[in-house]
Amino acid sequence: MNPYIYCLVLSALFLSGTLYFVKKRVLDFKYSMFWILTSLVLIVLSLNKDLTENMARAVSISYPPAFLFVTGIVFIFFLIFYLNLVISKMQNKITLLVQEIGILKSCGSEGECKK
Repeated sequence: MNPYIYCLVLSALFLSGTLYFVKKRVLDFKYSMFWILTSLVLIVLSLNKDLTENMARAVSISYPPAFLFVTGIVFIFFLIFYLNLVISKMQNKITLLVQEIGILKSCGSEGECKK
C-alpha cells in the first residue's frame, strides 16, 4: 500500500473518531481542537505529495512519507506537553480545594474555627 494513502486513511479515521467523540460529549471540545488540527495537517500533507516532498527535503529527510510520521510524532509531543501543563494546573487546584475543605471542616457548624 502506498504510504501516502495509508497515512490519509489513518488520519481520516482519526478525524472521524475525534468528531464522533466530540459529538457524544465524551471528549471536551477544547481538547479536541488539537486532534482535529493534527488530523487535518496530516490529511493535507498526505493529499499533496509535492508539498510533503519539499518539506521533507527542507529538513533533510530522504524518504518523504517518513516526514508524515515525524510530523505526527511532533504533534503528539506538543500534546503531551500541553496535557502536562493541564495536569499541573489541576493538581494545584485540587491541593487548594483540599486545604479549603480541611479549614471548613475544622470550623464546624457553629462557624467558629478551632485554634
